[in-house]
Amino acid sequence: MPVSADPVSGDEAGRPLVLDGVGHSVFDRGVEKPVLALLSHTFDAGRFHVVGGPGDVGKRALLSILSLGVRPTRGTVRWGEHDLSGFRPAQQADWRRRHLGLIVQTSRLVGVMTVREHIRLAASIRGKPEALAEGLATLVALGMGEKLRQLPAQLSGGDKQRLAIAQALCARPAVLIADEPTAALDRSTTALVSRTLRAFARDRGAVVICVSHDRVVMDSADNVLILDKA
Repeated sequence: MPVSADPVSGDEAGRPLVLDGVGHSVFDRGVEKPVLALLSHTFDAGRFHVVGGPGDVGKRALLSILSLGVRPTRGTVRWGEHDLSGFRPAQQADWRRRHLGLIVQTSRLVGVMTVREHIRLAASIRGKPEALAEGLATLVALGMGEKLRQLPAQLSGGDKQRLAIAQALCARPAVLIADEPTAALDRSTTALVSRTLRAFARDRGAVVICVSHDRVVMDSADNVLILDKA
């Protein structure tokens, strides 16, 4: 049966994210420079995956490929029967909006909006008003219940990181990708966030992939993938 490149609709949790011979290079003055070694790997749904390795093995490139921000120079990315790497730009944007959650190190917050309003905005962008309650519940679970009325200027770096996590989780994405989500957190909060991400994967049947070098995060993972240098 051929792999489909059609847009995906509906709730598609439970599908694995599969890399088939994926590699990536950049070109400098016509010279090819590999940044991600060839990789075939299955990220199963319902599991918390952590990707590690030295700083020059292409972890950020991998996250960009998995989130459809970059098309790999080699190989394919599949989600169930869908060839994501074959999607056209409009299809990629639709897939990201419907199914992808992203947690990045630097949050883009609006200075005049409260924590609660940021969750409402995330729910509105996803077209899921019910996600507001989910996001607020996540904030409470992450110890942010007393900061819902605060503005970004009143938040610590760790607070902003927890807000970013709640924004990503609130719409219940089928695929969640996180880039060092605990970098600004203390050890106890790191453990709490790790448990939250692992529980989200299991409870929602989601694919959760996290780049981290934190031992607490790695110890919480169902699967750890260590990348090799290209």
